[in-house]
Amino acid sequence: MDIKDLFLTFEKRRKFNQDMKERIARRCMELINPGNEIFLGAGTTVSFLGEYLAQSDKHFMLKIWTNNIFVLNLWLKKYESFLLENFVGLVSGEVSRKNLSVVDIHFNFSRVEKVIIGSPGISTKGLSSDDIHTVQQIEHVVKKAGEVIILADSSKIGRECTYQTRSMRMIKVDMKKKKKKYTLITNESRDDVYIKTIKKLKEIGMNIIQV
Repeated sequence: MDIKDLFLTFEKRRKFNQDMKERIARRCMELINPGNEIFLGAGTTVSFLGEYLAQSDKHFMLKIWTNNIFVLNLWLKKYESFLLENFVGLVSGEVSRKNLSVVDIHFNFSRVEKVIIGSPGISTKGLSSDDIHTVQQIEHVVKKAGEVIILADSSKIGRECTYQTRSMRMIKVDMKKKKKKYTLITNESRDDVYIKTIKKLKEIGMNIIQV
């Protein structure tokens, strides 16, 4: 599979639950303020946020670090002016063909205000992924964040994947002892597992925004 096929595959994944992902990304725009230093993680929902940031007529003057190759390619191809108005840094590491992202990350920063990530699975046990490389990525980037913002459509809520990326115990420690804020932006659902999971996340103190 060549690089063009990889981008086409990612585009197909972006279309799955696209309306939900776009609503979540638009809501996240309201949490980003001019001058913020942020990290944009991998994933399709985060890629919509990256596109909305570039399309916005607001002059954010952001300092952005990312491992999202799709977003960086999009900015280079279609939104050159966005790169001129904002600092954009790509972290170093190994390229993941699956997620069009950089994994085994070596960070070029010590701390950022907001880390914005996706998560393939969010359950009462915590965050999880089917990609073992994501474990290292999430563990290291969360440590450097003042606030963790998770973008996940309702299909991810209540789902448990193979690898745990941040346990519920560690999320509690982050919030209570390290005073780290967690925000989940998702769409509403009437599914019982979804409702149970959202209730649990609210109980531990996570900020839940439903669109």
